Amino acid sequence: MKRSVLSGLRAFSRTASIQQQQVRLVSNDISHRQQSTAPHPSLATPTPDPFHLVHGDLACMFEDIQQELSTSLVMDSQLDTMAKYYFDGGGKCVRPVIAMCLGHAYNMHLGVTDINVVNNQRKVAIISEMIHTASLVHDDILDHAETRRGKESVNMKWGNKRSAMAGDYILAVGSRILARIGNQEVLIVLSQVLADLVQGEFMQLQTKEDEEERFQHYLTKSFNKTASLMALSCKANAVLAGGNQAEIDHAFDYGRNIGIAFQLVDDLLDFVSSADLLGKPAAADLHLGLATAPVLFATSKFPELNEMIARRFSAPGDVETAFKCVLASGGLQQTRDLASRHCAQAVDSLSGLRESRYRGALIGLCDTVLNRMK
Repeated sequence: MKRSVLSGLRAFSRTASIQQQQVRLVSNDISHRQQSTAPHPSLATPTPDPFHLVHGDLACMFEDIQQELSTSLVMDSQLDTMAKYYFDGGGKCVRPVIAMCLGHAYNMHLGVTDINVVNNQRKVAIISEMIHTASLVHDDILDHAETRRGKESVNMKWGNKRSAMAGDYILAVGSRILARIGNQEVLIVLSQVLADLVQGEFMQLQTKEDEEERFQHYLTKSFNKTASLMALSCKANAVLAGGNQAEIDHAFDYGRNIGIAFQLVDDLLDFVSSADLLGKPAAADLHLGLATAPVLFATSKFPELNEMIARRFSAPGDVETAFKCVLASGGLQQTRDLASRHCAQAVDSLSGLRESRYRGALIGLCDTVLNRMK
């Protein structure tokens, strides 16, 4: 538990060169990505490490979360152990890092020096990690996951019913922290995250009959399940900094675009990273019946994939065939290109902010997201 947040996050940002080498071994599309996707000019400049910049804010985050979870219980119980199970310092903490960096960038842009504002922005960052972790608990139950972050999943260890209650409890404690911020607009903004997460889960259970609607359905689901939390955490911290409506909208746009890019790369990695690196089996999404961006792009070259998508890859051999089709198509490169465009839009949304190390770190984080390997 004493593992530093900083050390865990550095591992996330050091993976760019390894990712490039590994992906080249799997797909010629990816190996030539630099020929078809020009990097955003802002991403070529060396930038500060965002994880290092906010280490002082987040170094004790897991300890603080565990304390909040314990003090909310009137007596010792198994719920305490279960709720803390994933707060062991093993996560990448990308969401709180984004929220905290965004908050500092806006504070510097607007000349905010009130420590109470920073403390409330830190609460938003902590809440974002709690919401994310609660969603992992619920996802593991729905997906019948056996492992998470290299250890036995909470549902395998304690069962589905208890695990569901543990996830709910984490959200309840996070809501209590949210109430202590005392800002009605922030309360409304972050409450929307929970609604989006539920909508995203429902969308994941659906398969669009209309082939032309599938990609938009996928993007909307990706926003609800992944990008919403990043976007609305950024928006909340811009609100706390006192930004005007245009500035608040730009903060939301940054979180939305980097969040969608993050999900696109995550879906790409399902095809090009080993199970050891991902912490889950390769082609896990296909086994769950999910058609992600690489598959949807691959349908243009292999239209027979549409029938497999409609039946959620349930027929014998569907998963293996779909996997081979994706690798033989341009779907991986197209997915990466789309992620790159969203990162470029994220960078553009920061153009109105005053130059600062935090703004630079947010720009550099886009490059890290594009080149991560897990």
